[in-house]
Amino acid sequence: MADYVFRYKLDGGTEPVYSDPLLEMIRAQLESILDVVIPVEGQREVRIDGFKLLRDPGTVYRIFPQEKKPSDRFE
Repeated sequence: MADYVFRYKLDGGTEPVYSDPLLEMIRAQLESILDVVIPVEGQREVRIDGFKLLRDPGTVYRIFPQEKKPSDRFE
């Protein structure tokens, strides 16, 4: 069985949304992933615009900067 490493460069052209490096890393990775996939629940496409951390489930962090919004294709 072979081991594979998946790497891709994150677009560093935008200003960070969060000053916390962990939050910004997660946010940037989710933003990059959502640029190439459409999330679904069963057969229904779902629009994702934020995330929560397991250590702080009461706080929602946005994925997209204010000027960039997720695609409207789900509406």
